[in-house]
Amino acid sequence: MLSLKTRIIIGLTLVALYGFMIIGMAVNLPASNKVFSQSDSQLLAQPPASPPITVTAFSDGTSQLPADTFLLLEEPDVLATYDDLNRFFHIHQQLATWLANDALFIIDDRGQPHVVSPQARTLTHLPGLFWLQLLCGLAGMVICVLVWVPAKREVAINSFAITGLSYVLFSSAAAIYSTRDFFMAGPLFVWLSGLNHFGALLFSASLGAFLWNYPRKAPSVWITAGFYLAFAIAIAIDQLQLVTSPVEGFHTWVMAIFLAGLLGAVWQWLKTRQQPEHRSALRWVVISIITGTVFFAGGMILPAMLQVAEPASQGILFTTFLLMYLGMALGVVRHRLFNLEKWWFSLWSWLLGGLFIMLTDLVLAMILSLSGPVTLTLSVALIGWLYFPLRQHLWKTLFLSNHQGLEAWLSQALPAMLEVQRKTQSESGMEEALQAVFQPLAMESQPLTDTGISIHDRGETLNIPDPLARRTWSLHHAQQGERVFNRDDIRTAGLVLSLNQLVNQAHEAHALGAREERLRIRRDMHDDLGAKLLQLLHRSTDGTKPLVREAIQDLRDLLKDMEGESLSLEAAVLQWYEETEQRCNDHGTKLQWQTRTSATVLSASEFSELTRILREAVTNALKHASTTELVVTLDSQAGTLELTIENDGVAVDQALKKGRGMDIMTSRARKLGGSFRHESHSDRWRLILCIPLASRLS
Repeated sequence: MLSLKTRIIIGLTLVALYGFMIIGMAVNLPASNKVFSQSDSQLLAQPPASPPITVTAFSDGTSQLPADTFLLLEEPDVLATYDDLNRFFHIHQQLATWLANDALFIIDDRGQPHVVSPQARTLTHLPGLFWLQLLCGLAGMVICVLVWVPAKREVAINSFAITGLSYVLFSSAAAIYSTRDFFMAGPLFVWLSGLNHFGALLFSASLGAFLWNYPRKAPSVWITAGFYLAFAIAIAIDQLQLVTSPVEGFHTWVMAIFLAGLLGAVWQWLKTRQQPEHRSALRWVVISIITGTVFFAGGMILPAMLQVAEPASQGILFTTFLLMYLGMALGVVRHRLFNLEKWWFSLWSWLLGGLFIMLTDLVLAMILSLSGPVTLTLSVALIGWLYFPLRQHLWKTLFLSNHQGLEAWLSQALPAMLEVQRKTQSESGMEEALQAVFQPLAMESQPLTDTGISIHDRGETLNIPDPLARRTWSLHHAQQGERVFNRDDIRTAGLVLSLNQLVNQAHEAHALGAREERLRIRRDMHDDLGAKLLQLLHRSTDGTKPLVREAIQDLRDLLKDMEGESLSLEAAVLQWYEETEQRCNDHGTKLQWQTRTSATVLSASEFSELTRILREAVTNALKHASTTELVVTLDSQAGTLELTIENDGVAVDQALKKGRGMDIMTSRARKLGGSFRHESHSDRWRLILCIPLASRLS
């Protein structure tokens, strides 16, 4: 079982080896002591330190071949017919043979022969266009590797990965023959041209299959199969030359398959009308693909098909495909395309860390290449004392797995559980503990189905049941993808589960103790304080009885709050109305009560805070103003409770004052997650409370 990073290393290594192979093939192409170019309709040969020669023919001393500028074509498949293409390859084969036998001459416009001598080709002979095409293809393949290796094996993912493979195939093949030093063996030219066509057709088919399967799967598997069947038919027609021209056998097929793929984008657009997340991701995909392909189609394929203009440089146009892959990479970050998570940043950080080590090696290699014993001594000292320890530290940090002991995972799991339970009483903290201990790249949960801890997908996934939460946690790629899960992780996960049960038992024991203590205090308050308040009510005068009744009601509310029981909003409104009506009657104030309630349940704390806000507002209206009318309006529609208390008899100077009661009501409103404001108009004073209601049905 290989870890995620190991598989990524293997994939990137294969991409790098392929790149080195292409470079080796390009270096081994034949070269000569003359540089060939085109001027109008003439073929020119430039000897070293001499004026250019107008070439009219090539010769081996016994036979001649006419010098035609079409031999310099960057991409031969733009020729009108397959016969022209075969003649192109045949002439190149003949010239490469003569050059290899040291028997090649060029005939100038005066009939004079000039010897063409073979030369070895080095890296410095490879032009910038070669490196541009090769690096763009390799970069696209690297992006596809980083998407495909960790993702789920789905049709869309596989098709996207195949586009990267086909992109590097056709771009690298073209990089070799489009930047040749004029001469190339015919069979190699034919093979590279076929590889270019193979990659281009496969790219178009895979892109079409991807568009039909992302973000929704195609309505039938035969649609996906049809794209690859069309690819197989097209490559057979092209390579067997069953038609007259490359336009019919290659370019038309590439364009037709691509257009069929775009129909998939239209189908996806229609199917994602009610899915904004899919629609947003699809929009990003389509823009990336169109941006990456439209320039190549308009600059290369269409001119070749219509034969109306000279095609643009194929090497430059190949770079536009990289825009598509860059767009896809950005889409992964912005819209989480292909269900990839933020760990993509971790992979790129890891990759850049490896590149830093490679660059450090190159810099030191350059230092060692300098001459002189002093420089060599300093270089060895620098490597031994600074470079090797630094590289070892980076290597250990970036690549080596960290096997945690009991102290390590305990110090990570326990604080995570306790912190979550401190903030939210309803969560156990299991998710945060598993994140801290195993550091998976991705984590998800599903309903509890199995009671045992198990490893799946060859070590990529660890399933951990959580009986307390009735769910199973699935962890993917341990330690940010550095290793696979093993038996030690099963044991560690079992310890985390046991710790979670222990923490929850301690939390429940604490809650039980607090509840019992609260009940004891409630009984004492009810028996002692309640009895004394009732005695005081019977002995009070008519003027003080309302105050005693309010104290008794406050005690009842406090005791009810200590019970911790919920209450329906309708029952709460009835209690509020009875209390407010009694208080208004005691003060000779007219009450207008207007309510519109929904089937909602208030928690004990919500009921307590709302009761105190309403009571404080009514107290202000009855005691601090010459109130003759009190209007209370309560509306609990659309998940929000809005309470308005309005009274008259307030002077302007009193309205401008803001006392302690206002601050208390504002604080209580904020505690409930709502807002509280006050306003005045003429001699009327209005308080407005607005709080959100939880979606609890009575």
